[in-house]
Amino acid sequence: MKSKHTLLAVALVVSTTLFAQHSGNVNQDELSKKEMSGNFNYQNPNAYHNRDVPTIQTSYSNDNEMVITIKGIYNEKASCQKAVFSVLQVGKTAEEVTDLMDERLESVMQQLKTFNAEIEVITDMISFVPMYDYEVTKKLFNPKTYNEKPSGFELKKNLIIKFKNTNDLNKIMNVCAKQEIYDLAKVDYVTSNLDHIRDVLQLKASEEYKQMLTNYSAIMNTDLFKKEKTLVEGYTTLYPMESYKAYTAYSQAATNFSPDSQVNNIRKNTTQFYDASLAKSHTFVVNADITEPTIQIFYDLTIRIKLREDQLPKNTIIRNNRYYIITATGDIKPLAL
Repeated sequence: MKSKHTLLAVALVVSTTLFAQHSGNVNQDELSKKEMSGNFNYQNPNAYHNRDVPTIQTSYSNDNEMVITIKGIYNEKASCQKAVFSVLQVGKTAEEVTDLMDERLESVMQQLKTFNAEIEVITDMISFVPMYDYEVTKKLFNPKTYNEKPSGFELKKNLIIKFKNTNDLNKIMNVCAKQEIYDLAKVDYVTSNLDHIRDVLQLKASEEYKQMLTNYSAIMNTDLFKKEKTLVEGYTTLYPMESYKAYTAYSQAATNFSPDSQVNNIRKNTTQFYDASLAKSHTFVVNADITEPTIQIFYDLTIRIKLREDQLPKNTIIRNNRYYIITATGDIKPLAL
């Protein structure tokens, strides 16, 4: 009987550990901080709590108007990517430094062309400057004079590599590393599909709006389609390089195993991860199941519906507290109220 209870306890511990790991090490970081600060429930750390999750307001109304807000996200794979590598070359003479730079870059171009003919490589000149040292010049009246003397040249270029397949970047980095090109400055994501994406977002938002208007018309017992409306829409684009966040992998012993033991804290690794915008604050998401980092296009549509009709016709003017109406022929006639 005792062995059964022991087995059950071990199973519960293992099950709890596996469940916690599904949340990722980011949450484990916060858990460890709570343990160190003492703000932790050691009696039942895995107690279930029914969270009070606030809803996101998408529409509201009063006696005068109704406001409907529709938000959408379109996740777009990049049609191509551009990796920018910074290349530095030094040499004793201008001819030497340019020859060495050309040899390295031509080798990269040739290997990438052999690997994939669709990869495009261009170079961008940054700077070409001489470097100076000081030499001592002896003169008759001034025994020691320090003068600048050209000692070499420094050449800087950017290597811009355009590719379509995301996994090709691994091969590109290997080829560049063989020529001692390690500095990957940035990776740009490019799409030529923005016009089509905006059309899709507008169409999807229009469908959502019609469905919402149909439902609200039935609830409010009025035909909202015939009401006067004003609208505001907007777009914005978020590229993957803007969505990376840094975090530190955190793991530290909380207990000394013996009175003489000592815990040595090591430097924690700081890294980054892609953190795309979540769909919970949006009405719809197009291409929600893409795994790789994507270009995210956001669309907002706000419609204001006028609920209370004007008591006077739209073509009414007021002068000296008297009301006049402009007829179709342009005549102004007093309006009897």
